[in-house]
Amino acid sequence: MRRWTTAVTLSVTGLALYGAPASGAATDGDPVAAIQRQLVKGHGVRITEYSTFNSSPSSGWERFKPTKGVVGFGDGKVTATDLWDLQVGVAGVRDICIGKRIWEHDPKDKLPNGKKWVTFKYPCVLRLETGYLRLDKPDVLAAVLATTTTTKALDTYDGSPTTLREGSISFRQLWNVRPELRDGFLKDERADWTIDWRLWIGQDGLVRRAWSKWREPAGDKWKGVTNGRSWLGFVSDVRYSDWGMKLTIKSPPAAQTIAFNKLKY
Repeated sequence: MRRWTTAVTLSVTGLALYGAPASGAATDGDPVAAIQRQLVKGHGVRITEYSTFNSSPSSGWERFKPTKGVVGFGDGKVTATDLWDLQVGVAGVRDICIGKRIWEHDPKDKLPNGKKWVTFKYPCVLRLETGYLRLDKPDVLAAVLATTTTTKALDTYDGSPTTLREGSISFRQLWNVRPELRDGFLKDERADWTIDWRLWIGQDGLVRRAWSKWREPAGDKWKGVTNGRSWLGFVSDVRYSDWGMKLTIKSPPAAQTIAFNKLKY
């Protein structure tokens, strides 16, 4: 079975104001308002996320197999996810995440007869984002869009012509709308490190693709892995399709589920 700490650290897998309209007021056709209108019960979006990691000059950039699946909404937020992580094993691992519990199906797991899922408590990553840039939080998305440096018409995604907006936002700027990041790994001396970002926005204001690239301090944990370099590099590239699709993510049948602490290895 997969161990979640590593997978979540490298995920994204994978953006983006209630109450602060000064620099990013939500208007019709604006991504801030368009995405908020989607976050209703019984609906969701399909995603495919590609993650790339750079641990040292010698290893260079490594692109992982994608994570694919659906994200469910309700009451103005993400409420559940149902995703296949194809990086794990030959066939990948499927995880259904609701609240603070995960149900995991690994085709290679040898479980007791009739059991297909293992469940355990875990703080699910219930959000739409690329890197640290959250799409589902109006404050964050507005702050990101306020750093736009380039806007141009570009490719068609999910059947909609898109406008590419791109720019760069510092971790210091993100702290203003995501103060919890200040208590994390990135201290004041690296607050001006930046996240380069690109958003492909459809004619309806919905994001069809979200890309970001950034670096993080390597820290003591990674000494020796980075060949003397002080940082690790990350790229998150997420594709969104079928916005507003009817979707209700439910936990697997209890008869097919076994608690992790009841497994014997």
